[in-house]
Amino acid sequence: MSSTIRFLHHPTSQPCRAVNQFMLEVGIPFDQEIVDLLSGANETQEFKDKFNPTGQVPIICDGDFVVWESSAIAFYLNEKFKAPPNWLGADVRQRATIQQYCHWHSTFLRRGAGAFFFTHFAECIWGKQDYSKEIAKGRYILDESLVYLDTWLIKNRYLCGSEISFADLLAYHELVSHVAGKIVSDPEWKKFPRIKHWYDEISARPHSDPLNATIMQVGAMRLAGAAIPMTRKTSLAKGTEVTAGLYN
Repeated sequence: MSSTIRFLHHPTSQPCRAVNQFMLEVGIPFDQEIVDLLSGANETQEFKDKFNPTGQVPIICDGDFVVWESSAIAFYLNEKFKAPPNWLGADVRQRATIQQYCHWHSTFLRRGAGAFFFTHFAECIWGKQDYSKEIAKGRYILDESLVYLDTWLIKNRYLCGSEISFADLLAYHELVSHVAGKIVSDPEWKKFPRIKHWYDEISARPHSDPLNATIMQVGAMRLAGAAIPMTRKTSLAKGTEVTAGLYN
């Protein structure tokens, strides 16, 4: 297998940024390839057959071995490159705690991305329609998830203990997008001072701002009313409250 990981991603994707920051924090060697999600390059059958049948990123290729899903990628890289134990766990209990968060994340906070996606990008793909149900669903899941995050941060400095882990990167980059799109506004942070402190602490890490630059720019463009032409239809946030096939 190659000693350098091939990393297929897009900087606007929350899970991609989490994996990217993990590799940078640990010092994992990788060659990056940005997949053109805006033009739907990830939706071609060739892409799906070669890399990921769902068309989602991030994806890593280690020689001819392909891994997709951000948490699976992190666990693989952790084993291969023997990352410091704080990232994915030093013992069976810590590993279980971090995996517990990662499983929860995929069905809660990650699904809350619908609030951001449908507020800012749905009309770029499907035109002006009533997306209020999708936005409300995403917002409900986001609000519920913030309560859970706040509860965990009562006990620990980070979500899974006293040191930062991959779980924190997953959660952090979801909230970065919500900040970029003003889904979570400055007044709302007052409801969750512990989360805001945790968020600011991760934001201060050297790799955070460079990785966040693109989504912050895109968020500012959408808030200013700029159109972003895109044909992308594959999204985890798609279809929360919609009629099947409506947005195909």
